[in-house]
Amino acid sequence: MSKRKGRKNGEASAKEYEGESIQIKDACQLKEICWGGSNTIPKPDWIKTGIVFHKHGQEAAFGLKVTQGAPKAFQIILQAYILKHLMFEGRNSKRAKLTVIDSLGGEHMNKKGRPLTISNLLQPSDAIQKEILCGAIVELLWKCGDRERAVLAILDAAIEFEPTVLYSADGLTEKLRLFKCTKEEDIKTRVRKNINFFMEEKSGGLACLLYSIVLSKGFEELKENMDVDSSQPLVDIEDKITVCLSNLMLTGQATPYIHNGILSTNQEDAADFQYGSDQVGILKRNEIGFLVWEKDELTTELMNLGSRLKTPVLPIWLTRINDNWGVLFNPNRDLMKSYSAENRFILYYFSNTDMKAKGETEIKINTRGVNIEKSRMIDEFSMDEQEDDYLKEAIQTKWEGAALDWQGVTPYIQARLG
Repeated sequence: MSKRKGRKNGEASAKEYEGESIQIKDACQLKEICWGGSNTIPKPDWIKTGIVFHKHGQEAAFGLKVTQGAPKAFQIILQAYILKHLMFEGRNSKRAKLTVIDSLGGEHMNKKGRPLTISNLLQPSDAIQKEILCGAIVELLWKCGDRERAVLAILDAAIEFEPTVLYSADGLTEKLRLFKCTKEEDIKTRVRKNINFFMEEKSGGLACLLYSIVLSKGFEELKENMDVDSSQPLVDIEDKITVCLSNLMLTGQATPYIHNGILSTNQEDAADFQYGSDQVGILKRNEIGFLVWEKDELTTELMNLGSRLKTPVLPIWLTRINDNWGVLFNPNRDLMKSYSAENRFILYYFSNTDMKAKGETEIKINTRGVNIEKSRMIDEFSMDEQEDDYLKEAIQTKWEGAALDWQGVTPYIQARLG
């Protein structure tokens, strides 16, 4: 065991944190599951990156500073939970309700006498940033632990075991201390105590959160969930997260399928004349939704995305468009409660792409009185005259024929942005 050194980059002493030292067996399994091998060194975008918001009180202060590839996809899913806690949880939920009323003509003011607009809602203070990130992390870990357990992995100052030929040190995994909780209040307390570590720019908090998700699920249950993909790492060699990881974060179950329910090989049990090999998909309507567009209509249809992700409880959708991840949202919680509310509404889109200012993009959606065949003819006719709108394609998989108004912004979701 190496000698403990002073604190740096968010590291803390064992006395401050307590917890359990990670064992080499668990470290090897973590690296095997996450990266594909115990001798694999994770990229700096994981092990030298924290979970960092844009500057508080300014445009896009609700949003995380994301990079590219798998780390971006991972953070965008976390971003969906952050938006949930900003708009619909805790003390912010009342503010979000008033924001919705204000957008319809009300005159609600905040404590400083400023109108409660969506722009103000999306510019949280540093205190609210910490609060909503705490809430997002706690919910994520508790969900992955089947609401029975959660494990928080924190970077310590010391190496907890000596590396061997079977394990290559990466500067983070071998320094983890683990905090195992069996009560939701305990994981809340632990996350609050360590939130500054996660938010430090080069802390390694991003990899620690991934490890916490895997440990909360448990190695055996995770492998069982992953089914035919159980031999594949959660972050593949092409720097993409797998469906197993995105589903684990979205639903708490690491299934590789996104269809509704279970597809069975037994003809008598099969629903809607679909037959599979007992493939466990999405078992109930999810709180946060998912929309996808991959290359073309046929490829997208073959992915078999079910309504339990297309039609979530809350008006928040992750989007994966040609491997570019983003999130659509609306602060009106009642949007998903009636078909009439879905006739004409606004969605806000955030992906932190370099092709757009770091704030959200406001997009007006109109599903009322749209002639689907006419819409398709217009799309085909204008294909060569305007930028391809891949986000529209994804949105139309839920609202067929919906018209989108980018309000002066050129559609910027391209084929591959990382």
